Amino acid sequence: MIETPTVEKTIAKPKAAEFADAFTKRRPYAHVTNGRIENGAFRFEIERSEVESEDVFDEDMVLLSFHITYMPHISSIMKEFGLYADKEFFITEAKDVIAVSENHQNEQGGGKMSFQSWFHNIPESILAVNNRAEIVLAIHPEKVDSTGLGRKYTIAGYIHANNFDFQPYGDERIEKGYYYNILRVSEKIVNGDKIYRRKKIFSLMFSILHHLVYKNGVNFCFACMGKENQSIKEALHRSSVFHGEHYERLPFTVYSKVNRFYGSKSEFAHCVDITDDEAKLREYYKLMHEKHKKFLFYHLLTVDIFQDLVRKLTDYSKSSRVFAIVNSDGSVKAACLAMNWGDWLKFEIKNPKGIFKIVQASGVMEKFFRPMLGVGDPKTFSKMLKGLCFHYRDAHGVGVTFLSTYDGDPYKQIYKSILDDQYAYFIICNDKEKLQQFKQRSATAEGHPRLFLDQPII
Repeated sequence: MIETPTVEKTIAKPKAAEFADAFTKRRPYAHVTNGRIENGAFRFEIERSEVESEDVFDEDMVLLSFHITYMPHISSIMKEFGLYADKEFFITEAKDVIAVSENHQNEQGGGKMSFQSWFHNIPESILAVNNRAEIVLAIHPEKVDSTGLGRKYTIAGYIHANNFDFQPYGDERIEKGYYYNILRVSEKIVNGDKIYRRKKIFSLMFSILHHLVYKNGVNFCFACMGKENQSIKEALHRSSVFHGEHYERLPFTVYSKVNRFYGSKSEFAHCVDITDDEAKLREYYKLMHEKHKKFLFYHLLTVDIFQDLVRKLTDYSKSSRVFAIVNSDGSVKAACLAMNWGDWLKFEIKNPKGIFKIVQASGVMEKFFRPMLGVGDPKTFSKMLKGLCFHYRDAHGVGVTFLSTYDGDPYKQIYKSILDDQYAYFIICNDKEKLQQFKQRSATAEGHPRLFLDQPII
């Protein structure tokens, strides 16, 4: 048995009077911390507290969070909580809940599609994207241990809280931020009933996230969601109001280009792979940093952070590279980090509408390519984009390119397509005035906040 010293924590939280009576549960919550290898064994501590939740699920839940780098030792963590201590079982459960559809449609018919994504090779694939995340889980255990190795369970809720530093003041001062990602609740059906859906499990998960915020002194949290995702809208509103925090949503659009029609072999002839050229990577970083440094929640603050991101992505995905168009003197004219998402996951549209029905039926959207951190004048960047769309279809069988944009983006006209999905960038903070200052600093001349949309995962 691994010894796990417990640190008792009491975390004070504000409470909005209008929701005070609605929160009827105080659920135990555990944060696994200080993980390390000692004498060949994985050891850790547990910080225990409680979360107040308005969920209406009437059975016990094991609520816990831990750093993503502890994932290879998940059997030790599960054993400590009396749960089935088998890594492969956990990975299967995690894959099941991550593959739940991300809902971009509402009950009134708004929104063009929802989608599912199946990650390959967990946890290696996820660790290759971001190794600063906290994994947040709501686990529903069976009542009895039928294995002798701990109770089997269902992961009812799963979220990543990615930890980023940003500099929104225009000087060296740092703010901490959480980027919430893969917000999923299980769609498990028992006796014809989705036993976790409509039980306010999203609100329960947000309560845990608020605990992480208070514990780690984080003042700003942000994430991307389908504009019509009613469940998260409601959970975001109720949880933020209950905890006395400000929140808002800012719109943006993801366009999709079909590579067969948009790509250009002749333009790819001008594209140069600079992934292993450190001098050109540094030159590209300077251009990219100058472009993005005022964007809201931009966090690639140093060339070392940037190079670490490039290394992680390209070590895992050999087809993900950094491409550029160079001038006659060899200097970088346009460039981007080209991420082949087909190496991470398979993608499928659910309940498509309009032209998305035709696209889904063609099968081209199973794999997609995502160019990020683009620099260069729009004309040159457009040439590079067309070349890369051809390359990823021709060399890697990738059917579609995903392109995120916002009002005021100089590349918006390049990115536009008849295939579009409406998103919202939601922000939670405890200082509304500061957020307005940060948005103003990030804004274009026309007053549009420039959003840092180039997270490796949306």
